[in-house]
Amino acid sequence: MVLLGKIALGITGTMLAGVGAICSQGMIEVNVVERQPEVHHVYVIAPAMLVPIVTHFIPRHDLGDASQQLRPYMPTIRAALDQLQETEDFVMVDVKDRKQHVEVQKIGGSLVIDVKDENETVHVETPVRMISSTLEQLADKESATAD
Repeated sequence: MVLLGKIALGITGTMLAGVGAICSQGMIEVNVVERQPEVHHVYVIAPAMLVPIVTHFIPRHDLGDASQQLRPYMPTIRAALDQLQETEDFVMVDVKDRKQHVEVQKIGGSLVIDVKDENETVHVETPVRMISSTLEQLADKESATAD
């Protein structure tokens, strides 16, 4: 009986460590509410670490020239994302008109995009670290094809 308890404890500990590792880069949150013609609500929350992992498995030919075009700008992108992570919270974009409001801001370690109009509301929140990791994966795809 004690042996089964130790095995169960080991499996539980391993699962918790795995979940902790997967969630270490934060979570991506997407919340969409469509009001017309019917009310639809889509809410998705997923570990951010999955995006760079999935990017790794995208076939090179499906990326087209994206990796090649991204490569020369990576030093600038890295510097910008590093600074973005270290800065205080701020609003990058805030555009309003009679029917729409678009706001892009940095809150904590995340980039938050909110779009509101009369027909729908969209909220997307993604960690800056995930953006950086994903772009690194895409740039590495290019270097792998150049070899």
